[in-house]
Amino acid sequence: MSNVELPTIKRTPLTIAIGLTGGLFFSLFYEGFHYFHFIPKNTLMPTWEFLAPAWQKGVVPHILWWVMICILSIIWALLYQWMIRKSDTMWPGIFINVILFGIIFIFFGWWLDLGPDVTDLKHHSIISFCCLFILHGAFVGFSISYDEPYTDEKGSSK
Repeated sequence: MSNVELPTIKRTPLTIAIGLTGGLFFSLFYEGFHYFHFIPKNTLMPTWEFLAPAWQKGVVPHILWWVMICILSIIWALLYQWMIRKSDTMWPGIFINVILFGIIFIFFGWWLDLGPDVTDLKHHSIISFCCLFILHGAFVGFSISYDEPYTDEKGSSK
């Protein structure tokens, strides 16, 4: 058999696509968790004060929130790819997202009173949020670093 050269995908566009997909999954699961009453709706979603009052009750705030989550997820994925991609497991992604959960809910929410307060949430909401952050970290972390042990320094397959 002859050696067939497979096409390679550049890492940065792939990382952007992974971050966008992770953000869409995060938003979709967030909406699903709210639909099944695991989490209150406006826990993470801002109020969007700059919107007209008629628009604040429609679909526009949800679209803005989904776009914001996708952009933040792309930035997170790019940072992960830049710093931790050499890991060949998903555990760093999960660990970092658990830390992010703690920063958002404990540091900003409870200690600084700038975000959602963990003491205002029920236990099933806290577990749901933790699972949501772990799921996002596992997806982005493993998707970015799954092929790292199988590629050389130039980015081609071994």
